[in-house]
Amino acid sequence: MATIKKITTAVQDAVIYPILTKEVNGYRGGSNGQSVPSTDGASLTRTAQNAIRELLGWRYRADDPKGFLAALNKAVDLKMVEGHVESTWKARPFMVHAELGEVTGAQASIYTRAKVASEHALPLLDGLTPIRGDAREDEIESLRAIVRSAWTELVIELGIVSGPRLKRVDEYFRQLLGKSDPKEPVVQKAIANPALVEGILGDLGSSFGFGFDGDTVLTIEEEKNFTNFLILVDYTTSLLQTWAAQKTYLMRNGTPNGTKKFLGTQLVRLSEELAVIVESVHEVYDAMDSVFFGPEERQVALLTFDLLTNTEPITVAELLSWIEQFASVEAPQLLEDCGKNGVRTVSETLKELRNMLNDIVKTP
Repeated sequence: MATIKKITTAVQDAVIYPILTKEVNGYRGGSNGQSVPSTDGASLTRTAQNAIRELLGWRYRADDPKGFLAALNKAVDLKMVEGHVESTWKARPFMVHAELGEVTGAQASIYTRAKVASEHALPLLDGLTPIRGDAREDEIESLRAIVRSAWTELVIELGIVSGPRLKRVDEYFRQLLGKSDPKEPVVQKAIANPALVEGILGDLGSSFGFGFDGDTVLTIEEEKNFTNFLILVDYTTSLLQTWAAQKTYLMRNGTPNGTKKFLGTQLVRLSEELAVIVESVHEVYDAMDSVFFGPEERQVALLTFDLLTNTEPITVAELLSWIEQFASVEAPQLLEDCGKNGVRTVSETLKELRNMLNDIVKTP
């Protein structure tokens, strides 16, 4: 009887409190329990909408043809070639999705500096040969691999579209040189005389038999080999000095002494935050649909605001579509076309929208 009662209660709950479900990402369960692509029309529609979003950086809305055309014009370059029109897709310097963007502005210069240094430093590393007779091959290759990995990952980190993780870059320099601050005596010593370097580069030099004053060098070939090691160290210390001078401009939350941040990296981060706003609007749509507060009701449901703000009432649909349209189309265009001035305009509009949402929450 107890089991029957539990089943009855569960059925009653399902009827009284229905749960609205929907398919996610166009996948359904297969016969073997694995997910397989769904072939129904709804999934194909979602796939097409996701493709549009990836290519144009624009959220699909059936009632927004102007937004689609604006995004299309930004993403495709048309030109006449010998009597016919050719189209070229333009990768925008910053997109809603960071993986579709590019490193821009001052960060691009730092990244290029590191990449060029890496292209010169790593061949020197690979070409080093030991000059001490008792050098252990396994130890040498192990240290060489650590240096190569640190350099490679350092360059990759500096090329992250939304800006490098400062602590991680510092850690790579600490591995290579013993310290990540060029003002430290350990690094100052390596800058003045690369043969005195510490960290993993110092261990590498010792395992190869490079003396601090080159007293172990006996031949011209060994002298060239030793000099290549010194240049490798010099590439590392000079890149550290560039990084130390510029990294404060890449900080996420404030900079010392009121210094300004790099515009290019900040625009990328701002575009990512705008994407979060758009995603949040769609989550609100899904939450409203789950409690059967559908598009038609949202069109007539009126929101009122604090009388002191003197804000006219607006429907739920109007407010949400305003937020979505601004975050997905207008704001990215302003940032791309107007730069720093566009940031000010976007900031003012976002503050106004935030105040309106706060006033709604306060309304009894």
